[in-house]
Amino acid sequence: MRKHTLLLILILFSFLSVSTQVKGEGIPYIRNFTLKEYQASPQNWAVVQDHRGLMYFGNNYGVLEFDGNHWRQIGMPNRSNVHALAISKAGRVYVGGQNDFGYLTPDAKGLMTFVSLKNLIEDKHRSFADVWSIYTIDDNVYFCTVAGVYHYRNGKINVYNAPVEPTGFPFLVHGKLLIPVPDKGIYELKENKLVFIPGSEKTAPYTIASILPYPGGKALVITEENGILIYDEYTGFQASDWVINDFLIRNKVNTATVLSEGYAIGTTLNGLLIIDSEGNARQHINRERGLQNSTVRSIYQDQKGNLWLALNNGIDYVESNSPFTLYDTRSGLPGTAYTSLLDKDLLYLGTSDGLFFKTLRDQESPLNPMQLKRIENTEGQVYKLQKINDKLLLSHHNGPFEIVGNKAVKLSNHRGAWMFMQLKTHPGYVICGTYHGLLLYKFENGKLLFQRKLKGFDESSRVMEEDADGTIWVAHGYKGLYKLKLDENLQQVENVSFYNQKHGFPSDININVFKINGKLIFTGLRGIYSYNKSTDRFELYPELNNLFDSTTQVRKLYEDKEGNIWFSAGNEMGYIRKHSNGKNEIVKNVFNRLNGKLVGGFEHIAYYNNQNVLIGIDEGFVHYRPTFLHRNGLDEKFYTLIRKVEAGVQSTDSLIYGGTTLPDDAKSEAVEPALAYTLNSVKFTFGAIVYDGTENVQYQYYLDGFDQDWSPWVTTLQKEYTNLREGTYTFKVRAKNIYNQESVEANYTFSVLPPWYRSWWAFVLYALTGIVVLLLLRKVIQKHIRSTEAKLQQVQEKALKLKEAQHMEEVLKAEKEIIRLNNEKLERELNHKTQELTSSALHVMQNMEAVYKVKGQLEQAMDKVADKETRQQLKRILRSVDEEIKIENNWEQFEFHFNQVHQDFLKRLSHDYPDLTHKDLKMCAYLRLNLSSKEIASLLKLSLRGVETSRYRIRKKMNLDQEASLTESILRY
Repeated sequence: MRKHTLLLILILFSFLSVSTQVKGEGIPYIRNFTLKEYQASPQNWAVVQDHRGLMYFGNNYGVLEFDGNHWRQIGMPNRSNVHALAISKAGRVYVGGQNDFGYLTPDAKGLMTFVSLKNLIEDKHRSFADVWSIYTIDDNVYFCTVAGVYHYRNGKINVYNAPVEPTGFPFLVHGKLLIPVPDKGIYELKENKLVFIPGSEKTAPYTIASILPYPGGKALVITEENGILIYDEYTGFQASDWVINDFLIRNKVNTATVLSEGYAIGTTLNGLLIIDSEGNARQHINRERGLQNSTVRSIYQDQKGNLWLALNNGIDYVESNSPFTLYDTRSGLPGTAYTSLLDKDLLYLGTSDGLFFKTLRDQESPLNPMQLKRIENTEGQVYKLQKINDKLLLSHHNGPFEIVGNKAVKLSNHRGAWMFMQLKTHPGYVICGTYHGLLLYKFENGKLLFQRKLKGFDESSRVMEEDADGTIWVAHGYKGLYKLKLDENLQQVENVSFYNQKHGFPSDININVFKINGKLIFTGLRGIYSYNKSTDRFELYPELNNLFDSTTQVRKLYEDKEGNIWFSAGNEMGYIRKHSNGKNEIVKNVFNRLNGKLVGGFEHIAYYNNQNVLIGIDEGFVHYRPTFLHRNGLDEKFYTLIRKVEAGVQSTDSLIYGGTTLPDDAKSEAVEPALAYTLNSVKFTFGAIVYDGTENVQYQYYLDGFDQDWSPWVTTLQKEYTNLREGTYTFKVRAKNIYNQESVEANYTFSVLPPWYRSWWAFVLYALTGIVVLLLLRKVIQKHIRSTEAKLQQVQEKALKLKEAQHMEEVLKAEKEIIRLNNEKLERELNHKTQELTSSALHVMQNMEAVYKVKGQLEQAMDKVADKETRQQLKRILRSVDEEIKIENNWEQFEFHFNQVHQDFLKRLSHDYPDLTHKDLKMCAYLRLNLSSKEIASLLKLSLRGVETSRYRIRKKMNLDQEASLTESILRY
């Protein structure tokens, strides 16, 4: 036991020793940039980063510029390739091409362009081949070719020719420029002369790939195919005895560079090797482990400590300064990650393809790593690996197993095991949750033996915990929660209680149970709960529930040995750290790159110590080291740059700004452009200078002078504004990276000129036009006044005549008033006569009714009288009555008076409507008198129906519409 403990301590100390250099477990995150992305030659030669964080690459097609989102190509005047790049303290990028060198500077529009320095070279030195390296020391820049060194300073170039041509590539070490010369040795540039270094003849047979500074004022001389030598001014050049020499000799060194801790060496045949200052290999990455190509031509460590590799085919970004690495198919681990276990010096990793293991060795070399091997009989889906009573118990789709050595031995003939759980209330017993209920096992004589399947419960038991009372809680993902009570003899489940939404959970689904700080905690579709035994219900657990959004589903809770609670909630993961003051802190931003990547429903987070945390994802395992020196601090400042500003109309855009200034660099502010009104549609292209998690970077923008407030956070890299009015605007943009940190804000100010009809000169023209109009108006008014005065005189003359006319008008008005009064009088008389005539007609009607009545009575009496004389006398009376009726019915007399009163009404009517009969005219006369149908019927000796028939006949003869009233038509006639 002590031996194993000591070994584990040594392993942990070995982890600590390399944590300050480079993380060796697993494979770092690598981003491959292919030819399709950067659209240039596949072959790349050099890498640098400027003060803004932008990356530059020497390519066969020129210089490539990259900001994390956009690529640009900067060509050389002679279209040559670029083998060398360097950056000065002032941030200027120097470029070495074929038979030309110079630097990059923004043009008038802000686009980086190449400026050649060749014109400063004397004619006799102007012909040279490729510039293979460039070094800057303060104001000095050295462009190194095989023919010599070109020294640029203060606008002048001096040339230092090599003793023989061609030389090797020069190197800058401890502020000294060292130049290898084949078959001779190494020279140093001193006081503008190349001086031979004594003892360097040892290097004469070798081709030197790099010379790098080494602690103690020494230097590492790295040869292409002969290993590494260590140079000391006192002891000279001595071959190192480092183990990595064999690897370097076999794979041919191309390039090397100093890292903040250690060295990175690029080979021709086998990728990248990272070593410490003692020559120990710490990381090896080649094509098989994630690079696009195993030929590394240049290495550059950026401002955040990560590595950029210029490859023979492509560009790769290696996140060497990250607490995260991967165990996946490149590490020999296929499948989706489900479980892991660190047991003494053995690391077990379980996936959907089986259970794998490897031995963790002290100072394991990445050049000869222990390979992951599959445990025999574990092919297929692994769910969980647990250590109980020194037994490794495996839950597998094929059933329950025990790991014995390199082999899995089946514990019982059952399929579909989820997990094992030791019964605290029944020492020596273990239950196994399966697809269909629970299996019971017992430790006997150091062996785990199957006892029986527990009766009374057949549900799937993937998640379960035991409380202090010995009650077993089983969470079913789609049904709810079961509380099981076993009988004393462990023969069966004697009592089953079921809980779901009715008992306090928000839903029946996604209920889980975890043990935190010795207490059972339950999670549902929303919220975190505890069990209230007195009410037999579940209540929100505020201590943890208040740390999460009320709508978030907590999928996983896991307490590590330090007391931290790891969680998977929604798409996020992290841990809750409890401080000494009792307050809880959620740490999750560092894990944002893993959001949404954990295996849903089978989230695996395993904390082994402060050096090793394993997290299961779909592609394999992520290894997280909490204590790793993470230079990419979450609070580190980063920039968002406005990369391009275009203005135009509709689809026609013209570049007005190419984006070369740092947001807070006051010295490099661009002149505020003024856009013509016809170019009042402006499109901005921007991007954050980050290289990890770029797909999750979000942006906010705001156009001061147009927008009311900042936009929502979006992932788009462009914003266009159309039809801007004249005025001054400032476009502002900021970014939020994968760690939820905000960048420095970028600003761009511009103005839009007014259209010509709202320009200042247009307003001057408007003013002049107004003055002319006023003068003309004054002249017109004066003329109008003179004309008015003349007209006024005429008006006065007419006024007198008008008074006379008014007097005459008043006289006429008086006469008209008299006539009106007379007319009114006549009208009143007419109305009176009409009334009299109507009354007379009614009177006649009444008299005639009486006469007719008397006549009828006489006729009846005459029929009854037998006396002849008396009958004769009655006949004479009847004749008298008839005479009276004739007199009373004298129509001509009525017609005469009626025409007098009503302006010859009957004459006009018979003239206009000659078809009207004498009876029709009578009817019209009575209608004119506004008599009712009943009254007319009496006068005309007709029935009411006869009157209506007569009215219908008259309407037809007068051609009246159906809607027109006959009475109103007669009254208006």
